[in-house]
Parts: sequence; C-alpha cells; structure tokens
Amino acid sequence: NTFIHTAGKFGASFVGIFIVAILTRYLGVDGYGAYTIIFAYLFFFAILSDLGLYVVTVNELGRSKYGEENFFNNIFSIRFFSALLLMVAAGILVWMFPYSGLIKTGIIIASASIFLNLIDQIIVAFFQNKIDMKRVAVAELAGKIITLVFTILVVWFDRGLIWILVTVILGFSGNLIINLFYLRKFIKLKFSFDFEIWQSVLKKSWPIAVTSIFSLVYFKADTLFLSILPVNPAFASSNNQAVGIYGAPYKILEVLIAWPAIFMGLVSPLLSRAAVKEGRVASLESLASEDVQDSSFAIIFQKAFDVLSIIIWPIIIGVLVLAKPLMILVAGREFTNSGLPFQILIWAVGIIFLTHLTTYAIIALGKQKRMIKFYAAAAVLAVAGYLVFIPRYSYLAAASVTVLVEGFMLAATLYLLRKTIGLRINLLVFGKAMLAAVMMGFLLTFFLNWNVVLLVVIGAVVYPGILWGIRGFDKKLILEFKNKEKG
Repeated sequence: NTFIHTAGKFGASFVGIFIVAILTRYLGVDGYGAYTIIFAYLFFFAILSDLGLYVVTVNELGRSKYGEENFFNNIFSIRFFSALLLMVAAGILVWMFPYSGLIKTGIIIASASIFLNLIDQIIVAFFQNKIDMKRVAVAELAGKIITLVFTILVVWFDRGLIWILVTVILGFSGNLIINLFYLRKFIKLKFSFDFEIWQSVLKKSWPIAVTSIFSLVYFKADTLFLSILPVNPAFASSNNQAVGIYGAPYKILEVLIAWPAIFMGLVSPLLSRAAVKEGRVASLESLASEDVQDSSFAIIFQKAFDVLSIIIWPIIIGVLVLAKPLMILVAGREFTNSGLPFQILIWAVGIIFLTHLTTYAIIALGKQKRMIKFYAAAAVLAVAGYLVFIPRYSYLAAASVTVLVEGFMLAATLYLLRKTIGLRINLLVFGKAMLAAVMMGFLLTFFLNWNVVLLVVIGAVVYPGILWGIRGFDKKLILEFKNKEKG
C-alpha cells in the first residue's frame, strides 16, 4: 500500500511540480507571490476547521464501539459543517487584511477549493485506516491531471490569476468525486447528528486540534508575516516578490512532506493496534524500558524510523548541492534567488519527516495532551522570530526560523517518547544513510556543470548503491514491515 500510494502520490506530485513550473513562468515572481499568499491565508482556516478529525478517523475508525459506518458519518458531518463555517469566515475576515483587491477576490474564490479538499481529506482518512490507498492514489493523480489540463488552457488563453484559481477548484472536484465513488463500495455516506458520538470524537480530537493550530502558527505564519511586514529592499522590492521567492521552494517542501504523511497514515494504525494490544495506552509508565525495546510497538517504530532515515538524507544532501539549478529548472531563471532559501528549508523537510513519526507514535499511545505545551512554546518562539528577523532578513529569516522551530518540536517529541515509555532509537541505519548521502553529494560536486536532471539520476543510482555497499539497507527491513502489516 505504501508503494502504490507513494507511486500515485509522486505521480501527482510530479504533475504538481509541472503546474508550479507553468505558474511561476506565467505569473512571474510578483504574481506567484499573490497566488502563494491566497493559499497561505486559507490554510490557516483549513487547519482551524480540521479539529483533529483526520487523525481520530485513522486511529479510531476500526475500533469504535458505535459501528464503523455510523462513526464515520458523524465525523464526516462534523468536518463538512466546520469546513463550511470556516471558509465563510475566511471570506469575511480577509477584508481586514492589507491585501490588494485581486488577492482578496482570489481568496474568496479559492476557498471553494480548500472546502473540497477538506471534505476529501476525511475520506482519505477512511481508506488510510483500511490500509487501502490504491484508490486514493488514482483519485489524486486524476485531480492533478485535471488541474494541469485546465491550467494549460488558462495560460494559453491568458485569462489571469482568477481563472488559475478556478482550475484548482476543478482539480479538487475531480479528486473528491472519484473518492466518493470508491467510498460508496464500503459505506452509505450521509449526514448524521448523533451528539453522543460528536462529544466522544471531539473529546479525543481536541488536543490534536489545539496542537494543529499551534503547529500552523510556526509552519505557515512565515508566509503571512512575509506578506504584511515591512520589506527589506536588499532582498525584495515588494511583499509579493518576497513571498514569490520564498513560495516557490516552499511549494516543493509541501510536495516532499506529503510522503511521510502518507507513510505515517499507514504506519499509524499499526502503532495504534500494537499499543492497544500491549496495554500501553492504559498504563505506559509501568513498563520497563528494557521491555519496551522488544515490544511490537518499538519494533514498528524503529523500522519506520529506518525507512524515513534512508529517504531523508539523499534529499537533504542532493538539495544542498543542486538547489540553485533545481529552482531554475522548476520555476525559471526569475526564481534564481530561491536557491538559498531552498537550501535552508530542506533541513526542515528532513526534520518534518521524523517528527511525523514521533508525533503519530505519541498519538497512538494516547498521550497527545502532553504535546500541547511544546506546540504552544514553538508557536511563541516562531512568532517572536518572525517579527524580529523577517523585517531584517526577509525570506532567509522565515526559512531559518522554520528550521529551528521544527528542530525544537522533534526534540520535544523524542523527549516525550523517552520519558513516557523509555523508548530508545538505534541510529545505525540513520548514520549509514547520512554517510552514503554525503558520499553521493561529494561525487555530484565534480559534475555541477552537467544537466541537473542527469545529476539527479546519477544521485538516484549512486546513493542506493553506496548504501547497499555499506550494508545500510537490508531487504529484510521491507519484509519485516510487510509482516507487521499482515499481522
């Protein structure tokens, strides 16, 4: 399932990057900055409307005492009406912001696409709980292709930013319709208003919702602060330009971090079931650390950590070496200045990969409330950092503060796992993956004048070869994971 969904996701991501390449060249730095501001603003309201329902669905659907269909229909109803309310609020409150009329109009139009995406996400959570993501991959790829086709038409006829936003709505509509069609084979979807279930769901979800809001502040506030704080002319001539330079590599970041979300959506039910089976949710503190290391929960966690380690290091090192030519390839020469923030942000990507694992592990253990204080601290640190440094160092400050705060959250979640169940992580595969990636990067530096696509291909061949040579990758890793899934 991970392989199939990853193939579909990366197919959709490839199409998404192609769309970005079209938009950056068509809209330019200022226009793409306006496009980025629109969706950064709406993302805040999207997180507010999530209410932690996605994670609750993934973890609780299969074991709910209310019955699968009844439980899901109530969660779907909560999501539908909360999303509708927050998107309406977004359209009203935008008039209080110092944005241009074009951006404000764009936000109202694009809110429809975010609403559709929020509905689709809860259906995706249903399939993730089933560990059946083939359908989701098909739907997402189809949605991206629809967006691509209509984007090409809009650019061909030069219809401008507003019609670009309409293409996004069409893409999300196609994605949602396909997933709704697949869902009909499992349950009969309808609005349900069993307030006992609503209360039960919200009781489980509110800590996740609160942490999501805090994480939103430090993950997305950088773009909003860039859009409204004074601009340092040494970096950009306008807010839109600063956001455009920052937004292009940030979009690549968002594409990359979609993979650990997919991966953990599949691993999370395994962790959750292991935690329940071993009685860890009820009495974690009574377990000795030596027992923890031999548990199914710890084994699944370690295997997931190893897989993520193998993936993150070539991405980090590859971008550090090839950031500038990659940005020119993706966005065009107008975005040459995006190379440096890309090199900074790529560290955040690696950290976020691992934080997905540690966070989902804590949620599986039922200890998400303990994370709230750390998320709150991260949000405060991020806002302070953005306010102080963005006026001075613009998008470089935004990128650097993002990396530091993500690092803080990884350290916090590792601390919670260690304190709660005494979990220790074996860093052998992590270290070997780092060594193999550094060797790959060192090799690539000798051929920087070559075509960047060729260099990426060379890296993709060299890295696994080196990793296999130093025994950093063992096929048993995948086989053991597969056996855990079957079990």
